[in-house]
Amino acid sequence: MDITFRSPLLFRVGWRVWWRDHIRRLHPVDQGVVALRQNRVYVFPTWRGFGFLFTVALMLLTSLNYAISLGFIITFLWFGVIAATLAQTFRNMWGLQVAPISAGHVFAGGQITFTVMLESGKENRERLILLLEDGDAEIISLSSGQTHSVTLRRTTQQRGYLPMGRMKIFTEAPLGLWRAWSYVHFPLRGLVFPAPEVLPPLLPYGTDRKEGAQSGNVGSDDLAGLREYQYGDPIQRVAWKAVARGAGWFSKAFEGGQGQQHIVLDFSRLPIAMDIEARLSRLTAWVLLCDRENRPFSLILPMASLPLSKGIVHTDEALTLLALFPGYVGNGREQ
Repeated sequence: MDITFRSPLLFRVGWRVWWRDHIRRLHPVDQGVVALRQNRVYVFPTWRGFGFLFTVALMLLTSLNYAISLGFIITFLWFGVIAATLAQTFRNMWGLQVAPISAGHVFAGGQITFTVMLESGKENRERLILLLEDGDAEIISLSSGQTHSVTLRRTTQQRGYLPMGRMKIFTEAPLGLWRAWSYVHFPLRGLVFPAPEVLPPLLPYGTDRKEGAQSGNVGSDDLAGLREYQYGDPIQRVAWKAVARGAGWFSKAFEGGQGQQHIVLDFSRLPIAMDIEARLSRLTAWVLLCDRENRPFSLILPMASLPLSKGIVHTDEALTLLALFPGYVGNGREQ
């Protein structure tokens, strides 16, 4: 008979992985307001706490060995301090209410923000530390009955949706002998746009909307005046007479419908040598340039498109399409 000994799962995968999976099974996803109760708050001694417990244990053994009455008094006094700090550390977390608020958006490489709301309830909360994976810790103290919003940041690397993941809340107040912690997992997810190209080329122009002429044609519109030259303006619109007089660089501004230029941001017209992410990066830079100069543009992708328009809403729609472009593999990992 072939008998195979299998080690426990805890030793095969590591205690950190086992603990993370255990927490996920207990509380997969939290909806709405979460109140931290006994079944969600965990308490364990810190390294300082272990050292303090070891010292008090030595004091107890010494007092027993030499029958020192004063040693017994001091030892049990310190045991009382340990028990009192244990109860206070637990109460610092117990009853705390946490609720999700919003998730932000950012360009790849930046830090995306997630906002949660904390309500202290009837207890004062000292040095609560909130932490996300790949993010900076936020420390907050709350008075009794206080409600406060906390913004957490998480580092981004790829475009697409980035989940908030598990948020860890812990405290070591008041003396740092014990650590009480809990996990909250809200279904918040932010949107990561492609990182814009640093030095994109000039904007690509399509055809005029009414005449069908090439975009370089000025058309028969009425001259509305001059404005400061902006990067990407067609050379035909430069006010050369003003340049010759030394007045500076200006572009002609026209009124009417025949000469309004149609900026076409077409994924398929980009160089074949560019990969998908490089193309999306260039399109993102062009979208931002059009928004900054208040120019109407259309966006054409292999499986989606946006008609000619301009404005904040149009820009957000374009950036969202670029962030969720097909071929996206994944972004971030759940905690």
